[in-house]
Amino acid sequence: MSLTKQQVLGQAMNNVLQELGIGVCATEFGKQLGKGLFEFRLRQKVGDVGADKAGKKLPPEEILLRVFCHAHGNKLILLLGGYDKGEDASGKRQDKEIAEARARLTKWKARK
Repeated sequence: MSLTKQQVLGQAMNNVLQELGIGVCATEFGKQLGKGLFEFRLRQKVGDVGADKAGKKLPPEEILLRVFCHAHGNKLILLLGGYDKGEDASGKRQDKEIAEARARLTKWKARK
C-alpha cells in the first residue's frame, strides 16, 4: 500500500471510525455485513498530499480501501482485516477477505 493510502486511511480511522464506532454504518463510510462484522469503507481521490520521507512529491491517487471490523462493547473495535479494493475489485477477492475476517473473529471469540 502506498504511503499516501496509509496516511489517508490512518486519518480516516482516527477522524471517522474512532469517533463514530459502529455508528459508521449509518454513513457512507460503513456497511453492516452481518454476524458481528462490519466494513469501514474509504473511497477518496487524493491530490497533492505532500511528500514522502525523501522529499519526493507524492502523485495524486484514487483510494478505495476496505477494513473489516467488529464492535466489542461500546469502546472497542477489533480490526480483523482489510484490503485495497482499488487494486482488485473482484467479488471473489471480496468474499475471500470477508471470510478471512469472519474466521479471525471466530478465533478471537473462542479465546474470550
